[in-house]
Amino acid sequence: MSDVVLLAAITVLAVWVRTAVRSFVAQDWTDYWSLWLEELRAGGFKALAGNFYDYAPPVMYLLYLITLLPINSMTAFKAFCCMLDFVGAGLIGNMVTDCTGSKKRGMLAYGVFLFLPTVILNAAVWSQCDIIYTLLILECVNCLMKNKKWAGMWFYGAAFAVKLQTLFIFPFLVILWVRRKVDLKHFVTIPIMYLVGIFPAWLAGRPFMELLGIYAFQGGKDRWSLSIKFPNIYQIIGNNFFLDEYVKAGMLLILGILMLVMCYMAYQKVRITKEFVILLVVFFGMLTTYFIPHMHERYLYLTDAFLLIYTLIRVRRFPLFVTASFLTVVGYGQYLTKQAPLVSYGALAFIQLALLVLISLDVYRYLHDPANVLEGGTLESDRIEGERTEGRAGL
Repeated sequence: MSDVVLLAAITVLAVWVRTAVRSFVAQDWTDYWSLWLEELRAGGFKALAGNFYDYAPPVMYLLYLITLLPINSMTAFKAFCCMLDFVGAGLIGNMVTDCTGSKKRGMLAYGVFLFLPTVILNAAVWSQCDIIYTLLILECVNCLMKNKKWAGMWFYGAAFAVKLQTLFIFPFLVILWVRRKVDLKHFVTIPIMYLVGIFPAWLAGRPFMELLGIYAFQGGKDRWSLSIKFPNIYQIIGNNFFLDEYVKAGMLLILGILMLVMCYMAYQKVRITKEFVILLVVFFGMLTTYFIPHMHERYLYLTDAFLLIYTLIRVRRFPLFVTASFLTVVGYGQYLTKQAPLVSYGALAFIQLALLVLISLDVYRYLHDPANVLEGGTLESDRIEGERTEGRAGL
């Protein structure tokens, strides 16, 4: 009974906090969201044929539905995303409980996520919707950890249809494929869900090729800076110089790094546990964003959610989560207040690099821990060992 009361109190307080800050109008809402809503309100469903938006069509469908409601559009949009905050918190709490067997840690995860500054700022203040694709990825990983391969991959495909940034963690699926935890046929869910996502906009009249290339258009927008309030390598080597050269070099660099890392992991015959899957998502989320150009301050939202899960499995790593959350909120604060941070982004980028190194060392230790190495090192032994694994550790 006391657990129910505590969860109820956490929920009520979390609702109250979001209600208190709901009236803030961010520049993104003024410059983009409100204008898109005006187009949709004036043109109805047929307005989706226009090229006035550069977000994935499923987000625009949500905005269209909001225009049909007899309430303030910003309030409706924030309310929807904030409701998903609570769903995400519940899922994170369940995943932590599943991985650790501790209901107390699960409740802690629920509360921490709901009161995480970046989570509150993202939806309730900034009117952003990163919780949508993050929730889909959380459910994807949750299903994969329960060996629900098709369900997990359908959720990943749905997340990709909503946000391109889901590709940051795509390499973890490649590792699962190499270890035969998912099959090649399961990857068909990604293009199918993308096509499903653009289909209504195509029916409305927007050219099919434009819809196929909408993510490419997104990638070509932010050419004025290599890093948009994001603490990565470009804040160290120069954020506003050699834009074209660094963009090309940065993309080739991260592709090379990912290929080397995935090849190395592919040859390590280890048991794939739930903890390791969470760790892989965190690792690839940090690694890719540190080297890819044009990263925004919000692009660690997904990684921070999984870092919370990981650090509540490995409690001694919880300071990493606190540090990562601080780094993320600095960028949020500068955008929302238009005030420069007291600490330079170059210094923050070195701290982010230190976090990446520590997470990389955790991956390395896991790969070389004798307790995780499979005898014989064959994929068949991997399958058999996975079937024999009991309790929470197995995948």
